[in-house]
Amino acid sequence: MNLLLDAPVRLGLGRKTWQDIFMDVDLPSFTPPQQHALFDLLVLVMYADGRLTTAEDEQLQQLLTAMGHADEIDRQRVFDDVVTRMRPFMESVHKAKEQALLLAGAFTGRPQQKQVLAAVESIITSDGHVSTWENTLLSELRLKFRL
Repeated sequence: MNLLLDAPVRLGLGRKTWQDIFMDVDLPSFTPPQQHALFDLLVLVMYADGRLTTAEDEQLQQLLTAMGHADEIDRQRVFDDVVTRMRPFMESVHKAKEQALLLAGAFTGRPQQKQVLAAVESIITSDGHVSTWENTLLSELRLKFRL
């Protein structure tokens, strides 16, 4: 997959609050497998609380666009495939944690780890509610990345 992006991509929430929340992801610095791992990880944590908000969905749709999926039907197909693949790991916090740590293993460089953690924090906090599952996953990622 070729990316036509030269600079960091700034992905913003469709719904603005008093606090502007953004994910800063320098996609060209990620390999295609790392981009897919990032997207899988974000879907996993997004569904950890059992709630999907419009803001979360918009962030992920923007990320898919930045990853080269410009067509809405293509984005929906990729999104549905990832949700189907991640669904078995959403059955328990233990399974979700194991999968999150497996996906996090794709990011070995410190700059990427910081970007991934920031993206995860953004998705987790975008609905204004952090569940126990989300908090657990975030804590585990911080430990994994030593951040």
